[in-house]
Amino acid sequence: MTQLADRLSDLAGSGQMISFESVGLPETVVHSEVAEVASGPYAPLLAEAIAHAFDHDDRAWDQAAAQFSTGFAQQLSVLHLTSALETLLGSTNTAKALAKPLNGALLTGLDAAVQSVPLLAAARLEGAVRLAVSKVVSPIRVWGILEDLDAHSPEDFLERLPRILGLALDCWSQDEQLITETVRGLLAELAADEASDVDAFVELGCDQLRSALSAQSLDKVSEHITTARAWFNAAEAAEEARHDAQAYAAVCDAILAFTAGDATAVGAAAAHLEAALQLRNAGHWGMHQPAWLQPQLAAEVAWGRLVLRLHRAAALLKENVWMEPWQALDDVLSAYSAARTVRPLGSRDGDGLVLLVEPALEDSFLRRQALLATLRRAASAPEQHPGPGFDHATAAVLVANIDRRMASATAQGGREGQTPARDGAAEGVPSENDVERAHRFAPTTVRKLGIDFTSTIAHNISDEHLVAIDGLTYTEDLARLRNSDPVIVPLLNQFMTELSAFPDFIGETRRTFSLLVEQTLLFLKATADLDTATAFGEGRYDTNNKKIRIRDYRRRYNKADGDAVPVENDLQQHFFQWLLTGQLGALVQVEAINQAIGRADVLVSFGPLQYLTEIKKNHTSSDRAYLEGKYLAQAAEYSNTNVPFGQLLVLDLTEKTKAGSLRVDELAWVTSHRPPDASVDRAVVAGIVTGNRFTPSDFS
Repeated sequence: MTQLADRLSDLAGSGQMISFESVGLPETVVHSEVAEVASGPYAPLLAEAIAHAFDHDDRAWDQAAAQFSTGFAQQLSVLHLTSALETLLGSTNTAKALAKPLNGALLTGLDAAVQSVPLLAAARLEGAVRLAVSKVVSPIRVWGILEDLDAHSPEDFLERLPRILGLALDCWSQDEQLITETVRGLLAELAADEASDVDAFVELGCDQLRSALSAQSLDKVSEHITTARAWFNAAEAAEEARHDAQAYAAVCDAILAFTAGDATAVGAAAAHLEAALQLRNAGHWGMHQPAWLQPQLAAEVAWGRLVLRLHRAAALLKENVWMEPWQALDDVLSAYSAARTVRPLGSRDGDGLVLLVEPALEDSFLRRQALLATLRRAASAPEQHPGPGFDHATAAVLVANIDRRMASATAQGGREGQTPARDGAAEGVPSENDVERAHRFAPTTVRKLGIDFTSTIAHNISDEHLVAIDGLTYTEDLARLRNSDPVIVPLLNQFMTELSAFPDFIGETRRTFSLLVEQTLLFLKATADLDTATAFGEGRYDTNNKKIRIRDYRRRYNKADGDAVPVENDLQQHFFQWLLTGQLGALVQVEAINQAIGRADVLVSFGPLQYLTEIKKNHTSSDRAYLEGKYLAQAAEYSNTNVPFGQLLVLDLTEKTKAGSLRVDELAWVTSHRPPDASVDRAVVAGIVTGNRFTPSDFS
């Protein structure tokens, strides 16, 4: 042990303040030993001495501090590195003085560290991101690192990566479009990895919530809120659920319920939020919370305050008579202004929640003339308000907005005091108001079935019925998350996001093709898991030839020993039987004729909407690019006379080794094909079924 380390240990053991003065060693000794100590277990204590020097403007030790980063680059302990960083970055003067050399120490050789010491690499990357977002160093270098990150890195690194990326999005989401899109793409990949999926769900949900707060249009804020809720629900449904995901899901529930005028649902969401925060606080009781996570905790408090205000306002607006109308008015105005003042999660000024919360409150005043009269009196004569602190500015804005809406309704022939009528559109054709109502009262239905479909429904039904339909849609969506597993759910969510990029993936097409894709992914998982008896049972025969029993085409075979070589029909029959016995059983056909002047391997028909799954086998290669080049055009060809969506399943019969098999989420993807001179992309969901495979016992 060096003299410096020995003295630091003594000071810590005796409870004395740690500084270079209390160390009591000559400067030459300290200077010569700083780098070595910084690379070892006493780095956190040395960091205290350095922070003390900078905080007290003791420049005599600048040279010693400069040597710290050189040794710190060789630090191999995650605990010592993170503890030292907490001390250094907790001091503003120290962070500014050592920012550049520290940044170099953390990022130099990071690529190699990811592979050799992944936990340490994650801690170093976290420190570098914290330096960059605090603006004490240029973020360019850390951006380059983030852009080069690989979602196939070691599991220990991936487990910590989502929260680091979330920190980056917190700070750069509205400033640097290029890097934020890279970070979002990487988070989407991490959402499909079992090691990082739950944390990635939460960070993607927070990103959507952040986008909702700064959105400038009703359709965008509605879309972001519902998408955020879907991500949080996925995280809450996972085996290792996070309590903050439950809290944020409750926040989304409360906002959407308030928008729909459902006071009961707002109350349930508020109770859910309170329970989630209690569990979260209990789980963190007595635990150290890094300083850089404090803004997130503050955000949860801010959200909780907003939900309580909405809960109180919703309960009041549900009443027809108020014993204390002035107090009721104050509570409602508090909720009205909260949507403009609550800015958690690094959001900036924007319309955001205002577009959802304010119209809901305005509708309530329009329906309750007694409270509206109280509001008008308070706005025109604030001196008559009996209590202190009346929010006259908010009251004036609210009155002006209500008057504007009433004037607009009158001009359009609507009834005074109601949501503007659906005039100005042809009979049966949705108006702009129907589109707005769809986004406000049925956002989940819009997200799943498209705005055209939902606004057409909205044109013919009341707000209450629209809310009821959205409740059914959300319940169905939630049931899928609760009942599905941690591999299929994130993969299906990823596919839905990718398929949403295709213009035709809306309405009934989105709903029906999503059902088929979900069943296909479950099939891929079943083929990877189930043994022969469970997968095929007894008495399973070929549909076209009852004398041919379906064999287990997945197991290894030896042609030299006379084993039958699996053929496409084996996979075709298995997939057909799988669909036949599931929820799509009445809709599936095999070898259907008159499809692209040929036969369809497996065809699923939802009325006029048809989706064909092309079945192939391949002995040559399981590479995605190779399989697409060989079979994609054929799979896409069958969608030329219907909606441009189909599937491709390939039985991989290549020779296997005992190095292991690919995961289910590595064997399926979304791709597309556009023939020469065509103007429409044909979307294809592709999947590989691994055949000629070893069983786990073969690896021993």
